[in-house]
Amino acid sequence: MGQREMEVNKMRCLILFLVFLMVSATSPGVTSTADHIEDPAPPASLGGVWDDSPSGGLYGIISYDDVVVVYNVNSEVSCAIMENFTRRRGIPPDRVVGVDVPERESIDRDTFNTLRTQVESALQDRKLTQKINYIVTTKGVPLRVWGPGSSGSASVDSELALILGPYAGYIGGAYWIQNPYYGENERFSREKYGFYLVTRLTGYNLSDTLSLIERAERSGGKRGIFLLDVDPGKGGGYAAGNRWLRDANSTLRSMGFETYLDETTTFITDFENCSGYASWGSNDGHYSTTWNKNQGFEEGLNHWEFAGEGEVMLNTSYPYRGGRCLEVKKNTTGDFIIAQNVSVRGSIAYYISGHVNMTGGVVHFTAEVFTSSGALLLREKGGTVSGFTSGWALLRQLPLKPLPPTASKLRIVINISGKGEFYFDEIRLLEVKPHNTWIPGAIAETYVSSSGRTFTWPPYYGQSAIADLIREGVSGVKGYVYEPYLSAMAEPDILFPRYVSGYTMGESYYMASPFLSWRGVVVGDPKMCPYGLQAEITSSTVLKEVVNPGEEVRIAVNVTNIGFGDIRDLPLTLHLEEAGLPDLNAVINISQGQQVVVWFNFSAPTPGTYRVRLVLNEEETIPFMSSSGAEAEVTFRVNSPPEVLWMSSSSPYVRRGCNVLLSAEVRDVDDGLLPLTFSSWIIGPGGVNATLEMSLENSTLSATFTPPLSWDIGFASLHLVVRDPWGGCVHDTLNDAFFVLNNPPGVSNISWTTEVRRGSLFTLNLTLNDPDTPAHMLEVSSYLERNEERVELEERREGGEVTFTSLIPASIKTGLYDIHLTLEDGINSTELLYPKAVDVLNSPPSIKLLSSPPNVLVRGEVVKLDVLGEDLEDPKGLLELRMEVGEGVEVSAERPLPGRWEVSLEAIRNAPLGPTELTIWVEDSEGGSSFPLILTFELINAPPEVRIISFELTSPGNKGDLLSTLNAVIEATDPDSGEGVELILNFTGESPFTVNLGRVNGRAHFKMIIWGNLTPGGWMMRATVVDSDGGVNSTEWITFVVVNSPPQILSAEAIASDEGASLTLHIVDPDLPPGHSLTLQVLSGEKLIFEGLVGMGEVTIELNLSSPVESLTLNVSDGYSYSTLTIPVIRPAENATLEGREEGGGVLPVALALAGAASGVLIAAYIYRQKRRGSVQR
Repeated sequence: MGQREMEVNKMRCLILFLVFLMVSATSPGVTSTADHIEDPAPPASLGGVWDDSPSGGLYGIISYDDVVVVYNVNSEVSCAIMENFTRRRGIPPDRVVGVDVPERESIDRDTFNTLRTQVESALQDRKLTQKINYIVTTKGVPLRVWGPGSSGSASVDSELALILGPYAGYIGGAYWIQNPYYGENERFSREKYGFYLVTRLTGYNLSDTLSLIERAERSGGKRGIFLLDVDPGKGGGYAAGNRWLRDANSTLRSMGFETYLDETTTFITDFENCSGYASWGSNDGHYSTTWNKNQGFEEGLNHWEFAGEGEVMLNTSYPYRGGRCLEVKKNTTGDFIIAQNVSVRGSIAYYISGHVNMTGGVVHFTAEVFTSSGALLLREKGGTVSGFTSGWALLRQLPLKPLPPTASKLRIVINISGKGEFYFDEIRLLEVKPHNTWIPGAIAETYVSSSGRTFTWPPYYGQSAIADLIREGVSGVKGYVYEPYLSAMAEPDILFPRYVSGYTMGESYYMASPFLSWRGVVVGDPKMCPYGLQAEITSSTVLKEVVNPGEEVRIAVNVTNIGFGDIRDLPLTLHLEEAGLPDLNAVINISQGQQVVVWFNFSAPTPGTYRVRLVLNEEETIPFMSSSGAEAEVTFRVNSPPEVLWMSSSSPYVRRGCNVLLSAEVRDVDDGLLPLTFSSWIIGPGGVNATLEMSLENSTLSATFTPPLSWDIGFASLHLVVRDPWGGCVHDTLNDAFFVLNNPPGVSNISWTTEVRRGSLFTLNLTLNDPDTPAHMLEVSSYLERNEERVELEERREGGEVTFTSLIPASIKTGLYDIHLTLEDGINSTELLYPKAVDVLNSPPSIKLLSSPPNVLVRGEVVKLDVLGEDLEDPKGLLELRMEVGEGVEVSAERPLPGRWEVSLEAIRNAPLGPTELTIWVEDSEGGSSFPLILTFELINAPPEVRIISFELTSPGNKGDLLSTLNAVIEATDPDSGEGVELILNFTGESPFTVNLGRVNGRAHFKMIIWGNLTPGGWMMRATVVDSDGGVNSTEWITFVVVNSPPQILSAEAIASDEGASLTLHIVDPDLPPGHSLTLQVLSGEKLIFEGLVGMGEVTIELNLSSPVESLTLNVSDGYSYSTLTIPVIRPAENATLEGREEGGGVLPVALALAGAASGVLIAAYIYRQKRRGSVQR
């Protein structure tokens, strides 16, 4: 397995283990419905006692607290087995140990020591060394360890059994040590015997292993037949193996179990209902019965079919095993097929083997399985042998899993391709035996040296393998990883009797095995125990813990069969001697894993507390049954009822709707007063009843009672019932406890509005009180009155709560008013007066703004507001508007309609900036004033104004050149100030700058010469104004372009002289201002000969030359651009002028000069920029 695959498996195991932790923390106990004896419907008061029996199987019946599970974190199947087993058995996470070792069946001693150390460390760190008895390994944990030497090879499980104990020093030693538990007949304890019982959960695959776990859960109470298959041909040192089988047969029969002892020469197969099995396996002399015909070709060519290109004959010179073999000679490359059809049975596993000796070519080995109708069910490919073999070679074994039930025919096919000679012998089809049927819980032992050599599919057959028994359905089995010798077997005469006596599978195998630290491996759930009978009293409950004298006592007893097997005729005794009553007995039949409920019924004796005893199997009439949990005690009490000592009323008379106090004294001689319950009621005039809730203080019960309004006049009585929790009860009555009287009506909780304005709502609230008459039957009315003015009130009620309301008219006079109230119950009338209780006041007018006010006021602007004033008492609108305004704002108002004003606001030009307020309100003729409207404004500056009236570039030459003049007219004003504004012109180009024209109030004229101020290129101009309040405004940018015409050399001539040369040239510059000069440079190659200022027109310069030159380069610049020209130097010997040369002379055409001048524009621009930066590089 690669490193990456190992890491992936570790991660999968970690995930499974985390899931296992969550499941372990949350899984509830398993329950099932109990069987009930005598009472199929027990009362609900017994609660959960009826449904707490386990579901069968192992979880919840047998404790696995003394079991540790070891799995390999690098094996996905090992992790899955661990998770399944621990979850199903309720094994907690601290009993699970993951080891990090290779996923191999065979390991060396160093790897085993790594595994051992991890297990030992886990047990020690968790302090489990002495707390566990069993270690369970899983498929994926290494199976066997080799060395040192052949005598030191052992099974991993047998070595792990000795860790952390007195025998740990023998681990890895030669051969074995004696098993101290061998032959014992008692429960195993690691503390006593010094080693662990180690078993393994494994099989060919995960499915086989999980089925092994599941079968253990269904093993309880199952009974079958023990098959003991003797090989009569075994004698000498092997006779002991047959003797164990015969002794096991005798012992099992004496214990009442069915057996089948076979002493014939037939190897028994297809045995049904097998509960135990022991045989010689593949070591039985009659085990290997070949299923196909003429596998050794002893009968000529019969039973075999041949097809293809090749010569077939029988040959006796190369037989693999005596007699003859088959020879095929091939001189062609085509295919040649040897085949045989064999009738087979479904649901049985087979394997095919054969041998070949060949000198070339290729041999392929295949099996095909068909139904009876010829349909192909499966095709399995076996081995391939190619080339030359030096002798007989094995055609790779081809194991076939149990065939589908519909399988009928198997075809063995050997395909030969290529040239060569081929010899075949012993091509055999063999059954994987014994293919029995097994009951859950069945265990087995076979005397086969390497029966536990592998649990990997496909296996290699020579000897039989216990993995096939596991696949067939056995629940427990022992095998051997290397040759152990017959003396190391689990002896059937000990194994089976211990198992059926109720010991676990693990205990049974180890009691039957004489050696430890050797080569055995026990497979299966170590605590599987189908024959252990155990019943216990899981609960015992009295239906009523306290009963009254003469009442029936009912006791429910829950008995659970927690063993493996059904229990019949189990006696249960209830001892009643303490209560002075005879004992009661019951006989129980209870199935494995089930629960029954037994009821005992008898009459209660005299008052008092009694303890009675329950005993299961008291005379031990059921053998092999544990006495743990077989006894229980139940306590019950016979009750004395409570008493009422006296009853009384606080008054002999009480009006309807009024209260009376009723009392009584009680006692209970055996329970006290706290557990008592009480019920009481009043029997009123005419026989009506009313419930009374009485409270207890010390020994006195008391309650306040109010006779209902609906009751008639007359006497009422008190009735009292006192009960204790156990059904004891006393009844008592106080006759004519009080007389019910009539009561006049009245009011309470009266309140009203003490001050109310005209046009507002007045409210009067009160509660009607009449113990004799319901509130809905009372009549009530009310009004306000002052002098001759009266306001009627409207009534609204809910039950006894009454509300009077009225909207006070605007027409009545202000002042104090009386409240008049009348109550009538149908018989009498009550007049109530509350003088000068209500003060009627004037209602002030109101004001609101009909238009939306601005947030700001700009100095110099006028804002108008629409204002409305209203007065409910003055609908004609005879109101006065009042206004207050802040500094710097003028306000005025016009009244186009009654109650309507148009208010004008104007901020004066020089008003201070900032917030200001306007407050307006209205007043009525009685001095009432509305709430003021306060409006807040921000007084802001009016921004200055600026615009460019005209903009023009003028020039004597080209418009926009360096000789041009810029002319502009700008108008700048401040609308709210006469002080003018500051005017600033911004120029943006190669070198931006600003011009501040100072304070302007009106139009300003601006003129600027281009030369010396603006460089050639694109420019923008904008005008900006700033007023005295900081207000700023700007115009849009005006874009223009300044152009430059470079200087030009119209003609040039250089004549050499003795001192140097004479240079004459003619220069023009269209836009050079008067009085300005040009710069001339003369170069010979890259050497500067002359540099100086020159004017326009014809220029002559005498040049000093240290040596003759052939040509000169002329550069002329006006500071912005330049022209360049290269001319030849004319020698004096040529005796000709520049103008007079016709051929080969130095006259430079003007057109060429102009072209040279144009090419120098860019260089001149570069020189100009360098000058503006402060330097010129020459």
